[in-house]
Amino acid sequence: MVPARRTITVFTPGKRYSGEIDVPNPLLRTTDLLNSANLYWKDPASKSFSDGLLMYNAVLSIDGIDNYQTFKTIQIRQPNIIFFHDGFAELGNSEEKERAEKLKEKTHEEKKTIHLITKVRVNSFFDIQATFHGLFKNKSSQKYIPLSDVILHEIIRQQDKWVQKRVKMANNFIGVNSSYIESSTFV
Repeated sequence: MVPARRTITVFTPGKRYSGEIDVPNPLLRTTDLLNSANLYWKDPASKSFSDGLLMYNAVLSIDGIDNYQTFKTIQIRQPNIIFFHDGFAELGNSEEKERAEKLKEKTHEEKKTIHLITKVRVNSFFDIQATFHGLFKNKSSQKYIPLSDVILHEIIRQQDKWVQKRVKMANNFIGVNSSYIESSTFV
């Protein structure tokens, strides 16, 4: 397979970066790519951080300021990524569905609804309700946990009160960084 690029949006404390990343195989899921031991770089010599995600044509947005700044390339350190979402069109294709069914038969994983609260960072946190497939205990050891059917709100402290804001996404899938999860419950 020929390396390709994929559009992705990553959320870090107080910021949102939207741009493209290199993928070694266009069929590889973004979650699998970011959970791999060695993050793919088309040109490893350009790497400044061993845990960096290289993004091309990146647009930085800050709450209230869309398109704050644009970067031809920027490296985002993975431990700072709270969650990401992408526009990976093949996420629901027949091969992916077949793969999910085989995995379900093998592991006896079931679909569950989960409610997550992230840690407070920069006077805000995320309230996430989503569908989760599998055993949460097994997946929680990964860097990024895949969630679908996501309803995502950012809760922001503004002066003396908390304000809830719905976060818009390209689709209803996110990968959430397990180190940012403060609490969870199954609904």
